[in-house]
Amino acid sequence: MPENRRTVGSDKERMAGAWLEAHGHKILQYNFRTRMAEADIVSLDQDTYVFTEVKYRQNAAEGHPLEAVTAAKQKKVRMAALYYLEDHNLSPDTTSIRFDVIGILGNELTHIENAF
Repeated sequence: MPENRRTVGSDKERMAGAWLEAHGHKILQYNFRTRMAEADIVSLDQDTYVFTEVKYRQNAAEGHPLEAVTAAKQKKVRMAALYYLEDHNLSPDTTSIRFDVIGILGNELTHIENAF
């Protein structure tokens, strides 16, 4: 019986979060969502708020997971960042932010800083 996609996605997001923590990030929130936008992981890397999109593929048959971060997905993550900053009384003009992507292919994790 195939695993539930949401459960697998959540497990891979936690794996990505653990990797980020091991590399100095403080995880602030998983799955920040609004009606129109979402960010898988919000973390703090020193003084920079990082909004990370996590994509997983069991194997390369459907392509590399990094290829799945489309322009539309990027727009949603950017919108989520603006909502997050507003919710936390942070100005986008004075707050350092960054957009990262973590692709997980099987058990191999690839982290791209400043992906978009």
